[in-house]
Amino acid sequence: MNKTIHRIPLAAAMAAFAWAAIGSAYGAGCTIKIGRVLPETGALSAAATVHPWIDDYKVAQLDKAGGLTIGGQHCMIEFKYYDSQSTPAGSGAAAAKAIIHDRVNVVMASFTPDTTNQPTAMCEKYQVPCVTTGAPIESWLIGPDGAPRDTEYGFHFFFQVPDLVHNHIDTLKAIPGGFNGKIGYLYPNDPDGLIFHSLFDPAFAKEGWHSVDPGRFEMGLADFSPIVAKFKAAGVEAVTGVLTPPDLAHFLTAAQKAGFKPKFYLIDKATGFAEAMASVGPLAEGVAGVDFWSGAFPGHATFGGYDARALINAYEKGNPGKYYSPLLGLDDAALDVLFDALRRSTDTSSDAIAKALRATTIDTVAGKIAFNQHNYAVIPVATGQWRQDAKTGRWLKETVFSIFPNVEKAGKVHLYQGN
Repeated sequence: MNKTIHRIPLAAAMAAFAWAAIGSAYGAGCTIKIGRVLPETGALSAAATVHPWIDDYKVAQLDKAGGLTIGGQHCMIEFKYYDSQSTPAGSGAAAAKAIIHDRVNVVMASFTPDTTNQPTAMCEKYQVPCVTTGAPIESWLIGPDGAPRDTEYGFHFFFQVPDLVHNHIDTLKAIPGGFNGKIGYLYPNDPDGLIFHSLFDPAFAKEGWHSVDPGRFEMGLADFSPIVAKFKAAGVEAVTGVLTPPDLAHFLTAAQKAGFKPKFYLIDKATGFAEAMASVGPLAEGVAGVDFWSGAFPGHATFGGYDARALINAYEKGNPGKYYSPLLGLDDAALDVLFDALRRSTDTSSDAIAKALRATTIDTVAGKIAFNQHNYAVIPVATGQWRQDAKTGRWLKETVFSIFPNVEKAGKVHLYQGN
């Protein structure tokens, strides 16, 4: 389903009556069309829950800052949403529709290479600026041919895998009482799984740890019991991987049935979302994973001035009963990046907007973002561990470790408690 939201910045609204009389002097008809590619359906749909709230909220901050003016024209912001269906093919088709059919000025896409990579490729093909986030730098940067992506119109920010590897190794070293060095691998046959395995495996081996690797499996595996049996027989005490929420739930359920309870789970992707942990239930207690954005992150929004915790509070107050997701902060930061670039752009052409994006250096709720010569920026990474609050029943992600000193820690690494 495609949904359109129209927002007129305050300055443009005030000038609207004058446009009829003096026309192009105030940029009548200037509209920046933003095509958002999101996994509204499918295994990654948890990433889309903060929309359209964050877009409404961010445009309100732009209004407060005087609206959007580009090259002397007062401009309106228009969002249109396109469902990636949580697949690379779906995200490519969505971006193509946004660019070719709806003629958007900018494409934005969030969460995993399945959502970000094909839109970036489409934007490069049709020379339309694209701002993406929520996929590891290497998963976005390395193309299908194994060579670095060469892009003039794609701009990306997130953590880089070597930082994640370093952070995960030190997290595993912080397991109370240590572990026996036997690590079970849950790396699927998708871009994240392939990249993560290629970098984690040699790093773990360098530490002298022994991998128990069932190989690359397909997403949506119906029966994890053979993998669980392999881990149990080998005496695995730590399990690492990168899984979608359904795959994590299926694995933990199979592990419980088999009586397999390792000391520690360090699982990425699914563990970013409270709804996913809540759906798993008690088995999720103590599961750890990458914290790729939370209230612990440094920085303040360029448009709005708030920090990460204030943004989370605003979202949860405005959406009673719902949980924030990490995409709340990442997409807020992406809009800071875009709005800042649009304000600095000399006109609304693709080349002018891309040139302004390339010169970005701003503060955001995800930290400082400044694109390098390859059009990407690196933000911090941490480890979060999940628990269910006994009083409220809500699931909380506590930041327990980070190699970045400016990320706040709420506690220490502890053993897996699921039952």
